[in-house]
Amino acid sequence: MAAFSLAIDQGADGIELDVHATRDGVVVVHHDPLALRRIAGRAESVRIADVTAAELAAYRLPSGDPIPTLSDVLTLVGDRAAVYVEVKGTGIERLVAAVLEAHPAVRSAVHAFDHRIPVAVRRIRPTTPIGLLSASYPLDVRAALSGSGAAALWQHTELIDEALVTAVHAAGMRLIAWTENSAPHARLLAAWGVDALCTDEPGALRAALTAAAAGAPPEHQPPARGQR
Repeated sequence: MAAFSLAIDQGADGIELDVHATRDGVVVVHHDPLALRRIAGRAESVRIADVTAAELAAYRLPSGDPIPTLSDVLTLVGDRAAVYVEVKGTGIERLVAAVLEAHPAVRSAVHAFDHRIPVAVRRIRPTTPIGLLSASYPLDVRAALSGSGAAALWQHTELIDEALVTAVHAAGMRLIAWTENSAPHARLLAAWGVDALCTDEPGALRAALTAAAAGAPPEHQPPARGQR
């Protein structure tokens, strides 16, 4: 929660997070399917889907903070930023849609590596914008994305080139790069027309892009990563 607040303070337009659900149907924000805790110096893990929300409360993030629910985060963010929800848990589309429906004022969207998941969420909640996560370079963008109704392709930053940006835009979608923490490469992506950057360093990247837009001398640009 502190990281989300800091990102917004640093000027992030949105935050991206991963969700799973507990055995009793509470959607929680956590990167991995397993939660960890230490008891008498010994690490213990539990599968989030196998425990109740009350049982999960005994587990903490590395910072010592409790694992937040998706509802907690949506309440925190409010109208200050968009919330991009990567659904990692299986079979929880209806639960995720219900949480988003309970926070209609929050700008939210859903994406996943399993492209069936965001499509299913939008089938349940038609107002939810959806995106598709990708860690491969599509040979035929239109064929890969057709029929999904997705508004955005979330593409691994090392697998983006100018031709892909052009192809995604021609297909009527936005291209979001993940996870980009290099200011020089972020400038290159912006020059190619990438629509958004998912980063661990929103303040630094915003400053770099703002400086570039103001005409500051660019840093040395590394060779473009990914396919050419």
